[in-house]
Amino acid sequence: MSSTDPIVRLDDIRLNLTSAAGPVSILKGISLTVERGAHVAVVGPSGSGKSSLLAVTAGLERPTSGTVSIAGQPLGNFDEDALARFRGRHLGIVFQSFHLVPTMTAQENVALPLELAHETDALARAATALGEVGLGERLGHLPTELSGGEQQRVALARALIAGPPLLLADEPTGNLDGSTGDSIVELMFDAAEKAGATLVLVTHNTQLAGLCSRTVVIEDGHLRESAAL
Repeated sequence: MSSTDPIVRLDDIRLNLTSAAGPVSILKGISLTVERGAHVAVVGPSGSGKSSLLAVTAGLERPTSGTVSIAGQPLGNFDEDALARFRGRHLGIVFQSFHLVPTMTAQENVALPLELAHETDALARAATALGEVGLGERLGHLPTELSGGEQQRVALARALIAGPPLLLADEPTGNLDGSTGDSIVELMFDAAEKAGATLVLVTHNTQLAGLCSRTVVIEDGHLRESAAL
């Protein structure tokens, strides 16, 4: 694998899911390359396949056909255990609904990826990471004791704690008010830049998309446009 290889390569991705009404075609032959260090926004109407595209890129959803390669590695070559280990090293994911473990403190949530990788200094590194996102005084707080913005800061610290080369964000400001969302956006871009991570984010927010170096438009499961901003 060369350092000049794209961080993301999707080749003719198709995703069909079953529903009560029968099979539904979600992604319809999407091919996409994302270069290292890029900031890419994925935009499009609700139900167009944006979140599904991100889930396939993350290996959270297996495509019906086509090839997903991250950092030169085809995800289809991995079984579920190997895929989880690969994802832990190469991917950070931030969700709209935070996805924090409710019974774990902020510090424990951020430490989790390192503990799964059997790192011995997980809690100390988590404390440092939370300090960097402005939550050094909230280490022992449970998610229910944190505001939405604080929970998303915890999620961002968790996503980046292992130093992944790729950060994926699915509507990261969708559950936040405008000013809180703006602060999270600034923090996310700064953190990705500091970590040297490529950023791919799904958003309905055209202002947020405008901060990215490239916008990809998904409509009805098709890649309709890819434009530099």
